[in-house]
Amino acid sequence: MKKHSYLKSTAAGATLALILAMSAAAQDFNIPAGDLAGALDLYATKTGVQLIYADSAVRGIQSKGVKGDLPADAALSRLLTGTGFAIHRRPTGSIAIVQEKQSGLEEPMVLAQATPVHAAVETVTVTSSKLGGGDVQSIPISITALSQEQLTASQTAGGPDLIKQVPNMTFTKTNFSGYSIQLRGIGTQAISVTTDPAVAVAFNDVPFIRNHFFEQEFFDVAQVQVLRGPQGTLYGRNATAGVVNITSAKPSDQFEAMGSAEIGNYQQRRFEAMLNLPLVDDRLAVRFAGEWTKRDGYTLNRQTDEHVDGRDLWSGRVTLGWTPSEKFRSYIVWEHFSEDDNRMRSNKQLCNTAQTPDSINGRSTANVDSGSLFGGLHSYISQGCKMGSLYDDSAYGVPDPYSLPYYFVLSTFRSGVLPYADNRQSTNLREIDTQIEPVYKAKSDTLQVNAVYDVTPVLTFTSDTSFNNDFLRSSSDYNRFASNPGVFLHITGGNEVHSAQGMFQYNPDTGTSFICDPQLGCSDRLLAEDLVRQNSWQAGQEFRLASNFSGPFNFSVGGNYLHYETTEDYYVFLNSMTVFSWVYSGQSGGLTPRGPWVSGVSDNSECLGRYGGYKYYNPAFGGGEPTVNQCVYIDPNPIDSLNGNGHNYFRSDNPYTLNSYAAFGEAYYNVSNDLKLTGGLRWTRDEKHLTLVPSQLVSNGWGYPTNGAVDQQWDAITGRAAVNWTPKLAFTDQTLVFGSFAHGYKAGGANPPGPVLPAFAEGDANPVHPLTFKPEYINAYELGTKNLLLDGALTLNGSVFYYDYKGYQISEIVDRTAINQNFDAKIKGAEFEAVWEPLPGLRFNASGGYEDTRINKGESAVDLMDRTAGNTDWMVIRPFPTQASNCILPVTVVTALLDQQNWTSMNLTSGNSVLACSHAYTNLTDPVTELPYRAPTPGNPLIGAGSTGVAGAPTTIPLGYQGFDPLSAPNGGAGFSKDLSNHSLPNAPPFTLSFGAQYSMPVTPDWAATLRTDFYWQDDSWARVFNDNPYDRIHGYSNLNLSLILTNQNGWQAMGYIKNVTNVTAITGAFLNSDDSNLTTNVFLTDPRLIGVRITKNW
Repeated sequence: MKKHSYLKSTAAGATLALILAMSAAAQDFNIPAGDLAGALDLYATKTGVQLIYADSAVRGIQSKGVKGDLPADAALSRLLTGTGFAIHRRPTGSIAIVQEKQSGLEEPMVLAQATPVHAAVETVTVTSSKLGGGDVQSIPISITALSQEQLTASQTAGGPDLIKQVPNMTFTKTNFSGYSIQLRGIGTQAISVTTDPAVAVAFNDVPFIRNHFFEQEFFDVAQVQVLRGPQGTLYGRNATAGVVNITSAKPSDQFEAMGSAEIGNYQQRRFEAMLNLPLVDDRLAVRFAGEWTKRDGYTLNRQTDEHVDGRDLWSGRVTLGWTPSEKFRSYIVWEHFSEDDNRMRSNKQLCNTAQTPDSINGRSTANVDSGSLFGGLHSYISQGCKMGSLYDDSAYGVPDPYSLPYYFVLSTFRSGVLPYADNRQSTNLREIDTQIEPVYKAKSDTLQVNAVYDVTPVLTFTSDTSFNNDFLRSSSDYNRFASNPGVFLHITGGNEVHSAQGMFQYNPDTGTSFICDPQLGCSDRLLAEDLVRQNSWQAGQEFRLASNFSGPFNFSVGGNYLHYETTEDYYVFLNSMTVFSWVYSGQSGGLTPRGPWVSGVSDNSECLGRYGGYKYYNPAFGGGEPTVNQCVYIDPNPIDSLNGNGHNYFRSDNPYTLNSYAAFGEAYYNVSNDLKLTGGLRWTRDEKHLTLVPSQLVSNGWGYPTNGAVDQQWDAITGRAAVNWTPKLAFTDQTLVFGSFAHGYKAGGANPPGPVLPAFAEGDANPVHPLTFKPEYINAYELGTKNLLLDGALTLNGSVFYYDYKGYQISEIVDRTAINQNFDAKIKGAEFEAVWEPLPGLRFNASGGYEDTRINKGESAVDLMDRTAGNTDWMVIRPFPTQASNCILPVTVVTALLDQQNWTSMNLTSGNSVLACSHAYTNLTDPVTELPYRAPTPGNPLIGAGSTGVAGAPTTIPLGYQGFDPLSAPNGGAGFSKDLSNHSLPNAPPFTLSFGAQYSMPVTPDWAATLRTDFYWQDDSWARVFNDNPYDRIHGYSNLNLSLILTNQNGWQAMGYIKNVTNVTAITGAFLNSDDSNLTTNVFLTDPRLIGVRITKNW
């Protein structure tokens, strides 16, 4: 009697769950025709399923074999076709191979005593064609492979949940349109459109640059694999940290169907279905699968008492499998994803309010708003928000109300009501105050054609053709705290200030006036909304030729081409900026607006056409030479139908194209039966083209002209070398020891161009930043082992690694654009994975990771949140409102400006201290004297009162003032650099730990129950490279899940679950906004407690 007892236990509950699980999971079988006994041995080894049969009865019987992606039970049925044997599933749960005349018996006596009496771990067969298939325990790579059944049992509903199953893996959303997966401390910390991901997300072995695979929920997948460490040789670009590969289930030649319905709290509704239809015997089959999810939001908007951050999405997939001959097989996969809901890109916006000092060097800062043209002193000496813990109650403040450049720029069109005065946010991270509801729309279509041809019995040619088209549109309130009403100038009906027709309207019911903005509508509050629009498409082709020689040498070679195009637009709309665009544009010796303007009707065209034409040629008005006195074009269209040419809003337009070529190969050599060498190389050429479109905001003219382009090219050689050893050890059943070296690469890119800043005053200028950023390179060393112990009851895997990383790309927002910097770092760590089944039906799993990420010595950067770096002799100063970034000045200079009493001067060309940053760091003049710096001498001191004798310069110099040389300021006045030596990388917790336990048992003759719990813990980490404590500190958190699954032999399954049992709300990441956004911080959160029930039927 043959018993594969070293595999899965046949204890009734555990085996019954396995039988039903294997019926749906597709695997890649290649069992040749031949002796049935040998075929059954190969099947049992491949699937991990225990078979019980009489060896003497099946030996000599011929099987036709089985080839292709099939569920395990379908493959077993095909193996037995025509042999006279059939499957007999015993009530105890075991699988017996019996003669067909016995298959209907309740309990064949010859098998009655054959049930194994001990448990063993079921190992997973990796389905990735690039890895060559095989048991996960035999692949010399740190890899976690999860089947659909394992994903369901552990409640791994989507990509973000994988962190609870994979050591040293973290996940967080990012601020604009993406997310960051991190493996072993490395992820995507740069946000420019030309930035590549560090962790490749692949679908059926094909990586996609832009995708929604981590935003939709897993459905009808054969397997999800997470490969840790550089994988560039086989997976190509964007795999310096690793790969997440999602393998969809493929058609089989057996009829299959599945339907699932789920309900839960937050009005959760989810439906999933699958239908597999064989069309022509075993040659042609089609598989349909889809899912739909809808739920209410996790976040309460206190302004409307409605929930936001909900989901309403669906996905569909059609797969056609065609096997016209034994040598050729192919699959065509089409998948569509669609989402339309009120999901938020980020959750809460936090701010530790930066209070304005009462005095500076003994000088009073009273009269905070003197009614001056562009705000008073307090508008320029507060950065809005300051450093502080994101976990203290003080983090739920709002920006200093005097520090809003996009409000105080309105001058006399402001009322006496401050937008955020006396406001406080709710201390509940899941409550916001938003006046604008979020909108999230996304669509994606993916097409893949996979063809495999056996050129000879030992040579296989593979072709992978792929296409993806992706669209995203997401808008939300730019500030998550509501403005006070009545912030605009109070006017009476019929009294239009400065002839601003159509701009201000009077509400007699409230006695206040309001603004009608073409994009944001009518309101008496300060409104701000941002919008991300992205359209991209990708096409790729890869060819591979792999050998399967019987000798010691084998190889895999191939070539790859990828084309990717995208246009990403980012908009910020502010109703105050529309007012400013109208009132202060096209001036000629006064502040009277030009021409009639009515919101949603006109667009300032009359002004632009009448006074010198458009700054940038527009055929509608015949062009004309631009003049000094011009107007700002106001887009008259609502936000859903923008023409994209307005300067009354901020727009960053980023058209980008990538062409990538590669040739690669790996060679494998078996030195002996237990020693194998692997060597691989890959040549990659990346060609990037970014069209430079400077951003605009209240700048004169119309449209967004280009300013050239950046073309970049890299040729990189990457590769890996590995050795794996399979010794026969007395204390293990199976052992693999492997060591590897890998050299990886990720391309650099171009920084988006900076803004065109309107020159309303002397000293205004467009900032200059580095045009490009460098590529990343990694040298990775790893030593690992995989073991099977205790007669197969325990798997224990572990590894240690060391990375030397060059040029890690990290972004920050400077001057309204993303500036990417490169940092070198060293990373070391260790991880383990274990699964133990001490008793039939009882299973434990655990994994843990340790990573120590350290930035190299000598690295430094300016901290935008702390520009003075604690130097009390300097202070942060805001620039003129139309400029973008703060600067620093010595306290002595600010003191002299106060003594000069010129801070609120109405004169834009003389003695205006609101231009201090521009005077110092654009004109390179002393802000006090407004002259080039000169050191005082005994015969020519800069002391005492009196005229400077220079036209246009201040008439007085404060007593004792010693002068200031702008060239002496650190980093051109941007701030002091902070030493980053030995700082940790962002979002890289030193420790992660997960633990799971489940017990399966029969509850009736027909039903089995599985009770499971999963626990996950993540250590503290840092949000930024500055490691400022407590501001940058992200607290660790834990998560506990529970589930109960009831399964019967007729294909029914009922599951009840609780995710995040303790209802922990944890911050997973933080994003610092720009200076002119008051340095607020957007945070990203885990999901709340989720409770649900799912009913599934398999046919």
